[in-house]
Amino acid sequence: MRHIVFKGRKFKRVIMNISGDAPFHEILKQVNGLTIPESPHDDEHTRYAMLELINNSLRAHREKGIKDVIRTELKVKDDTLEIRIIDKGGGFDFNSLPYNIGESVEEIDTNSGRFQEYREENQYKKFGMGLIVARRLFPVFTVSFYNEEEEDVPYTSTGVVGTRIDMGIRWNNV
Repeated sequence: MRHIVFKGRKFKRVIMNISGDAPFHEILKQVNGLTIPESPHDDEHTRYAMLELINNSLRAHREKGIKDVIRTELKVKDDTLEIRIIDKGGGFDFNSLPYNIGESVEEIDTNSGRFQEYREENQYKKFGMGLIVARRLFPVFTVSFYNEEEEDVPYTSTGVVGTRIDMGIRWNNV
């Protein structure tokens, strides 16, 4: 029976509510405490993808002074590993990324001039890699934005409360 191991115990579902002001080393300790026996991926790759996305959420929360938690949920369902990350960081404009989000990840050149410009514009605090890393790892990958009523809405600079990222992989997809 597939499961997630967290703090030495077996679970079908693990929820981590991460405080926006938690020190990164504490978050790292929590995420590194996760293992997924028989995982479709190396646990280290899964944890890295999660940390990249959590770090994006943390940055948004901290930049906007948001005190709400970032909810990270892992679930094992039948032959699927599902991960959901929900923040209240106000979302982001896909057009601000140094690549087209709809583009195949194999086609994205992370060494392009646009990536370098993006990094310089953001004083090397953003590298543009979180979504790419997660998309490469998880065949099921969606980004959505939600409003105060927690309804999915298109991104706008106003009216969006946060971002939901859903990732998944079947054990037989590797």
